[in-house]
Amino acid sequence: MKKFMHAPLSLGVAFSLLFGLSGMPSNGHAAGNDLLLNPEIISGSTDRIDSGSAVLNLGDNLITNPGFEDNLASWTNWGNTSTVTSPSFAGAKAARIASGEGGAGQIISGIPSGTTYVLSGHGSVSASTDTAIVGVDCLDANNNVLAKNTLRFNQTLYEFKSTAFTTVPGTAKLQVYIYKNADSGANAFLDDLSLKARSGGVQAINKDVKAMWVWQETTSVLQDSAERSTLFQFAQDKGVNVLLLYINKTHLTTNNAQLKQFISQAHAKGIRVEALSGEKEWGLTDNHSIGLERITDVITFNGGAASNEKFDGIHQDIEVYLNKEKWESNKTDVMQQALAYIDKAKALMSGTGMTYAQDIPRWYDGPEYTVTYNGVDKGFYKHLIDRLDWVGLMDYTDRFSDGQWQAVRDAQSEIDYAAQVGKKVTVGLETIDPVTAGGDSITFYEEGLDDLDRALAAIKAHYDGHAGFGGVAVHSYGKQKGNAYYSLPVKAVNHY
Repeated sequence: MKKFMHAPLSLGVAFSLLFGLSGMPSNGHAAGNDLLLNPEIISGSTDRIDSGSAVLNLGDNLITNPGFEDNLASWTNWGNTSTVTSPSFAGAKAARIASGEGGAGQIISGIPSGTTYVLSGHGSVSASTDTAIVGVDCLDANNNVLAKNTLRFNQTLYEFKSTAFTTVPGTAKLQVYIYKNADSGANAFLDDLSLKARSGGVQAINKDVKAMWVWQETTSVLQDSAERSTLFQFAQDKGVNVLLLYINKTHLTTNNAQLKQFISQAHAKGIRVEALSGEKEWGLTDNHSIGLERITDVITFNGGAASNEKFDGIHQDIEVYLNKEKWESNKTDVMQQALAYIDKAKALMSGTGMTYAQDIPRWYDGPEYTVTYNGVDKGFYKHLIDRLDWVGLMDYTDRFSDGQWQAVRDAQSEIDYAAQVGKKVTVGLETIDPVTAGGDSITFYEEGLDDLDRALAAIKAHYDGHAGFGGVAVHSYGKQKGNAYYSLPVKAVNHY
């Protein structure tokens, strides 16, 4: 193993050898004050995955000074790296890798092989022609690189990405690093990093979730391997780590083998999969049995699946207010019927190991939606959050005023209440066309991807430390005119 000592004249040469011209780490990184260089590509190294597992209670963050609040304490500066106060994602500071090659790293000892970890972080660049990298290497006792995992950021707004990986045989240490090649000479910014061991059992929702509803594409992604690869690549590129996958009886029976394969592949990429279904009538007493039958079907499917092929949860979209005649004549009765359905669903799912979630609109917190159920008088949204394992908030508005996205303000009461009762709310934004959505103020269809990403980043930044915040979500995945960017058209106009 050849070592290159840090020196101003040799830094560029060392990093060129280390990372090559492509911007991807090649065979070694910094250890202590030296750059490790391994001339051999280790076979069997893990795939690079830019999407992560939706997890909660992963244990302690193994990275010391992960948000750079203490400047570069505990990090070995490989060159061109410092801290800045702007732009930061969370807290007062972030790391900046200035124009030219550079980075920083730290080594974590006492790591066993065969353990699954989740690496996550937020990154951005000052020009999209450059790429910021967060990585972790499995090292043996002699600091040889055994396997590599990276997250890559090339957006000018902070993005969240994560990857799940399992330490390979012989692992004794992990080396975490931030890095940027010279490229076009832009700056890279990294913040709020995390490396945690994944806990066992079914994982729940946390602040780093990025969920996505998948409706009409389910059949094609199950039956067509190319379509499946497109979906997984899109999830990777956009940091999606929870898929709410629509399923029906055909998917669970005729496509049983393909569905098991899909879930297994998603889990291998660190992506949580929930069985999505729902109709507005299911919340009404006369139709409870229909929705409950779908839950039973999923339970049966899981019972015949291997551990890596099982759904992680059931997610139902039951918007009872769309039963307009009944809702307008007696919304109290409709709300009570909807709550009774959830109680039945939770009882049915007891002991399955799956979570149960529903979607609710952002306006359920209005004072006119107070209801007495089982002798308790409170807001309908509070009753719902009490019963559900987590909630998908359909915070469907594209409005921006007084320096803030309206979606940020509109999620406050639900997230505040979720924190009080130990639950999580994931904040969802809409991208489908205005006609289907019910108006152009509801969806980011006209605004496009840039404004959508700005709004998602604003939600994450505002609620980052809030106990009731369960990440963000986008409705929904859709390939329009060959463009797999949610349901957005190929071209859109940025309004804000």
